[in-house]
Amino acid sequence: MTSRGLVTLLLVTRRRACQRVPVRGLVRQVQGRSRPGPLPGRHTPVHSALWGGVAALVGGGVASVVAGVVADAPSVNALVTEADKLYEEMKYEEIYTLLSSFKGLKSDDILWRLGRATFERAKAATTEEERRKLFREALDHVEAALAINTENFAVHKWMSILIDYVYAAEGTKARISKSYVVKEHMIKACQLNPSDATSRYLLGFWFFSFANVPWYQRKIASVIFATPPSGTFEEALENFLLAEKLEPNFYSKNLLMIGKSYLMLGKKTEAKEYLQRTLQYPVKTDDDQEAVAEAETLLKGL
Repeated sequence: MTSRGLVTLLLVTRRRACQRVPVRGLVRQVQGRSRPGPLPGRHTPVHSALWGGVAALVGGGVASVVAGVVADAPSVNALVTEADKLYEEMKYEEIYTLLSSFKGLKSDDILWRLGRATFERAKAATTEEERRKLFREALDHVEAALAINTENFAVHKWMSILIDYVYAAEGTKARISKSYVVKEHMIKACQLNPSDATSRYLLGFWFFSFANVPWYQRKIASVIFATPPSGTFEEALENFLLAEKLEPNFYSKNLLMIGKSYLMLGKKTEAKEYLQRTLQYPVKTDDDQEAVAEAETLLKGL
């Protein structure tokens, strides 16, 4: 083979081998499979044989380049971008299918998003047994993410959410027993990313829940802990207002909880303002629907 022929072969083969398949296309490819099949232009027998022939002709230098190209997979960034886009579109099954096929990449950013998608699937489950199973699976994914990276704020945020859901399903005592662990993950998420509104909302909700805890739950908590978890409506309101400042109008239930906190503090004028804002929130999710319905009920009592 002439040197010109060899160069041409290298260029043509490299161009074909480096072709990219859009990540959204991978969603369709992996549906119904436990692992994705070979990507066009990369791992097909024709291209593998061709790369082998070129490597034999020119030696190990090209072989090392070839290995990098052939082993190439959709980047974590590309998968994360696609998963976040699908999440905005509320296509949770597609996210689950996509990320499940790449959890072997051992990426904390993939794993916590897989946990998030599994959580959404759990909320949509039609039986309690399936719901519990999926919540547990979601927590497993996020725990795996935590084992990889303890400094990812989103991992701690989802640890707090999923621990609470998993143990709430086991009963009041189990849920209370994990209350400090849940709070620790919330605080860590806020420390790692002070600008994340959702983490602040979660911490505010923790304080509100323990400020408003029924007497029988206080009794259970006093049995479990020497110092039972506690919170105040002032602490709750502080966090809800900070969340709203960080990202105005980001979540219907944050507006609702600001209104409820003001109401518990006897500030009806301020409560009414935020409850009315909740009513005006565009309803897109079940959470939005619940928030609007509760705000409407509370306003009738003012």
